[in-house]
Amino acid sequence: MNKIRVAIVGPADSIVLANKVAMERADILIPIPIVYQDALEVGDIIAERSNDVDIWVFSGIVPYEHALQLKVAKPIFYIPHAGSSLWRALLQITYIEKLNLSSISFDTFSEEEIEETFTDINLPLPQIYVNHYSGVTSARDITEYHYQLWKDGKTNIAVTCLLATYEKLKEMGVPAFRIWPTRSNIRTTLDIAISAFEAQRFKGGQIAIQHIAIDDYEDIVRASSSYGVKRIELRLYEILVGYAERIKGSIVVRGEGQYTLYSTRGILEEVTADFTIMPILEEITRSVAAKVSGGIGFGSTAYAAEENAYNALGLAKQRGKGLWMVVTDNREAIGPLSSATHLKYSIRVDDAILRQFADTLNISNTTVNKLLAAINKLDKDTIAADDLALYLAITPRSARRLLSTLVDQGLAEVIGAEMLAKGRPRKLYKVLLNSLLKKAVD
Repeated sequence: MNKIRVAIVGPADSIVLANKVAMERADILIPIPIVYQDALEVGDIIAERSNDVDIWVFSGIVPYEHALQLKVAKPIFYIPHAGSSLWRALLQITYIEKLNLSSISFDTFSEEEIEETFTDINLPLPQIYVNHYSGVTSARDITEYHYQLWKDGKTNIAVTCLLATYEKLKEMGVPAFRIWPTRSNIRTTLDIAISAFEAQRFKGGQIAIQHIAIDDYEDIVRASSSYGVKRIELRLYEILVGYAERIKGSIVVRGEGQYTLYSTRGILEEVTADFTIMPILEEITRSVAAKVSGGIGFGSTAYAAEENAYNALGLAKQRGKGLWMVVTDNREAIGPLSSATHLKYSIRVDDAILRQFADTLNISNTTVNKLLAAINKLDKDTIAADDLALYLAITPRSARRLLSTLVDQGLAEVIGAEMLAKGRPRKLYKVLLNSLLKKAVD
């Protein structure tokens, strides 16, 4: 079996450690250590070395975010800085340097992770300032953040995950400490990278990525104790671990109620009964005190599968809470899974005929596809606005407006009304399917 060429990219100190850990898997990996001085070099590194590697592994979130902007064709991963990575720095500050932990600035970590770490090692929580950035950032910006807090007298210590920031702060006289990823985090990341690559290589080039998120997570955090939130996360994690084992996949905890699973398309087709059910949804509903949404994406590359998974999660959240959607490699949306309103429709926007038809009706391409899919699923050409609203995940008022548009265009007609309860009877529409399809291709 050909070994996997994994590029490990980051500052020198992180790469030395990561390369040592990668050599533990020399039976399957060929580590390619690539050192940079600044994460801004990532673009040039990828351009120069893309043909030499199978997988990119970055030393942290900052270089990873730079790589994401480039839409790299090869699978990309990063080594997370988990709460355990903080221990070494905090112990160095308190027991080796014997400094006063009165006020500290951090980057990369969330405030919750920092607070939990202080609790775990029985240290009183000082005044903390946290730069929990998302998206592309630079060592310069993070350095400035720490320096200004120290210069203004708000902090007496800076703790950073970036070597460039650490070195610059030391040069500027700021008491600064560096955090490295732990060996266990490096091993976990490499295992995930290997699983993803093997899924692509041995399962017909189709990677399956599932993004899972606790709905209204921030509201739950505000309304619950930290113990309550942890119970929700722990119960969900237990379910997801069992599910990951069933689909022979890997699970990554992203933090803040978010999780990612890596597996293959073939096994997911089996456990979801060809993408009609979500086998763990009932257990989640029964055991987890929160709604949980999920998006499943497929693709021939990790990037494509991840993009489709995020799109699927977005579609699920658009429709409501506690729903799961699928987006395939050919941009077909399927779902919600385990739902009576399950549909299959295209979300492509590059079909000229579809665009013309959507423009005529003054609705989106996706709505046209969902309309055709709903009519096909109902297997009848008579429909009420309430029924259509349910399938399209829109309000009854919007459904009535859409049906009225079809009537105005000669694509539907009102054939009667029915009384289901007290109040006004609801209109029944007959969709002229042949006219509708003819209009779409004229």
